[in-house]
Order: sequence, then structure tokens, then C-alpha cells
Amino acid sequence: MTDTPRPTTKRLLKLAGMTARISGHAARDRWQRLWQDGSVRNAQDAALYTRIGTEIAATLGEMKGAVMKVGQVVSQYRDLLPAELVDALTRLQNDAPAQPFSAILPRLQEAFGPDLNRHFLDIEQQPIASASLAQVHRARLHNGREVVLKVQYPGVDAAVAADLKQLKVALKIARVLPVKNDILDALFREIEQSLKAELDYRIEAAAIERFRHYHADNPRIVIPAVLTELSNTRVLTLSFEPGDSLGQLDERYDQNLRNQIAATLFQALGRQLYQFGEIHCDPHPGNFAARLDGSLVIYDFGCIKKVSPHILRCYANMTRAALAGDSAAIEHGLIALGARQTEHTPALAASFYRPWLDLMQESFSEEPTDFGRFPLAERVIALSRESLPHWRAFQPVPETVMVNRALGGHYWNLRQLGAQLALRPLLHTVLPTP
Repeated sequence: MTDTPRPTTKRLLKLAGMTARISGHAARDRWQRLWQDGSVRNAQDAALYTRIGTEIAATLGEMKGAVMKVGQVVSQYRDLLPAELVDALTRLQNDAPAQPFSAILPRLQEAFGPDLNRHFLDIEQQPIASASLAQVHRARLHNGREVVLKVQYPGVDAAVAADLKQLKVALKIARVLPVKNDILDALFREIEQSLKAELDYRIEAAAIERFRHYHADNPRIVIPAVLTELSNTRVLTLSFEPGDSLGQLDERYDQNLRNQIAATLFQALGRQLYQFGEIHCDPHPGNFAARLDGSLVIYDFGCIKKVSPHILRCYANMTRAALAGDSAAIEHGLIALGARQTEHTPALAASFYRPWLDLMQESFSEEPTDFGRFPLAERVIALSRESLPHWRAFQPVPETVMVNRALGGHYWNLRQLGAQLALRPLLHTVLPTP
């Protein structure tokens, strides 16, 4: 009798098939380029990246766990990936479909024993949230306290290394990342370390306690409490802290209240980055909720990045330079950060930075900006396209991957909130003294 392939083997076969198909697309493209002029090649590039993105999204969309999570992370790097590839990958940003309660029951019994009633009066079988690595269920303790259980899907921890390796191979073959292999390897090591930490709920529990302590001076920030005695590596029990998702606020939240919540979010993020040295790096709107008293609830501390003092200084210096419109200081800051590839392009003229600085001045103004209407993302994409001839002058900095993900993602939260904020005064409240 033939053995049934283990789930890990099935995953590898799916990913290997995806890689083979991508390799075929790339090989045909390289052959066709030999006979085509520049204008045709540009169109060919767009078509190739769309096919590759669709292939990756279709395969990863069928698979839970680390590989879908990595696809979600990769899809957010519009400054690194071709736009056509990102557009195809954005479908992975949708919440993953939930698994039936029977699928996660072994995780709960592993944590609490076969008789769950010893600890819980009841557990709702329908999850209130689901993602690529876990899902969340409401429950009630015997003393009446309402809690939530974050339950990791069985098997995802074992698939991390294999999934990441296969996806990295696919991207290398596709040649869609304009970086050296050693930098690509470093980027994936950063993602792998982040995912391994996210899969150990003891690490998340410790992070929750640190952030609760740091934000304890702000009554407008609510972070669930950890029930340590009911938590382990794969199940995390937290106090139930209800709120309305930032993407689904109704007419009860008028403009003033939306602005207040957006300001709290912006300043919390700024304090974490510039002062605390740790930042919550998963900007998914489902990880943040609003309350009618103006408070902000922050969930899911699995993806946290500790930022080195050097990186913090670089970010602060470049932020001040951008506010001052100083292109020379921006160039110096990018070189210090490691983001400027000076071997290829020793220097960039001030004229290159001017449109970006103008956009920064508009975004971080002394007067309120209506983020529900201000086309910041569209203008960034347009400027990125115009800057394509200079792409090789830049390279990603692995240590900033998760930080940039957070900063870029929270722009969309401000946009969803329809925030009308003057960001420059708020930024000055969190920037450290030079």
C-alpha cells in the first residue's frame, strides 16, 4: 500500500509546482527578449510580472501557514516589487477562511487536557477572527470573565523553514527582486526570524506585557491582558477587549472622534518607533479597534520589531531632514542607513529627491490633511514609476523590512478612518531631540 503523503510533503509539492511554472514563464520571457525592442520589452515585463504574481497568489491562497503569511508580507513592498506583481499579490491580504472547530480542538486539548470544561464554562466554536497562522475564539471562564483564545493551526510551525526556502527560490528564479542574492537572503532571514517569534506565543505574551507597561500612561490605549496560567506556546488566552474595527466604523463615529482615534494611533506608533525602540509591525486594520469613548484597542503582538539605536537615529535624522526639505541630508541619511547603493550610483542629484520631499511636505503639514481624499498612495506609485531608471541606486535594508511594513500599512488605516489631521505638530511630539 502506498503511504499517504504527509501534509508537509503536499505543501512542498504545491510550492515546487509553482516554482516550476514560474521558471517556465521566466525562461520563455528571456528567450523572447532576444528578439524584441525596448517598448515591447516593457509591455512584456508587465505581462510577466502579472503572470508570476497570479501564479504565486493562486498557490499561496490555497495554503495556510507561513507561506501565505510571507506572501502577505511580500505583497506590501510596493517600493521593492514591480507594481503588476504587487497588484496580483494583494488578494492575499484578505483574511484567511476559518478552519472548523474540530481542526483546532487538538491544540486546545494539548494545552488544557481532554476536559476543557475544567477551565472554561464555554468556548464559542465559531471564531471571531481568522488569519494565516491562527484563529481566535471567544470563551468564558467559570467566574464569568470573558476571554479570547488565540489558537495556532496544527502543523504551521513545522512548515516555516520549508515554505520560506521554496518561496525564496521562486522569487530568485523569477528575477523580480532587483537586489543581490546576499541581500535577498538577509531579507528572508529577517522574515523567518519574525515568523518563528510569531509562532511562539510565550514571546507574544512577553511583548504584550512590555507594551502594556509602556502605554500604561495613556488611558486612550487599550491592550488585552494575558492570562498566563491559561497560555502556552500555541494557545494564548487574553482578556476580551471589544471594539469596532477601524475599517468598519459607522455614523456614530463623527469626524472629530475619527480624528481623535487617528491621532492616538499615529502618536502611539511614533512613540513606539522613536522612543520605545520596539514597534507593533502588523498594521492590518483588524488588529486595531475603536471605541466610542475615543480609545484605541491594539490586538495581536505576534509581529514585533526591536529597532537598533543606529536605525532609530537614521530614521529620526531623515525625518527631520524631510520636514526641512533638505535633500543633501536625505542622501546622507540613506547612505548611513544602507539603503543607497553607492557602488552603482555614487551620488543622486537634489532634483531626484525634490518631488519626494514636496510630497512629504504636503503629507506632514501644519494644516490638516484629509487622508480620506489625499491621493498619497497614488502619487507614491507614480513617483516610483518615474524613478525606475534609478532603482539600482537603492537596496532594501533587512532590519527595516518590518518597520517599513508598519509605517506604510498605517497610512491605509488613516485613509480608512478618513482622518483629517495636521501631522507635523503630532510628529514633533514623538521625535527625539537631536
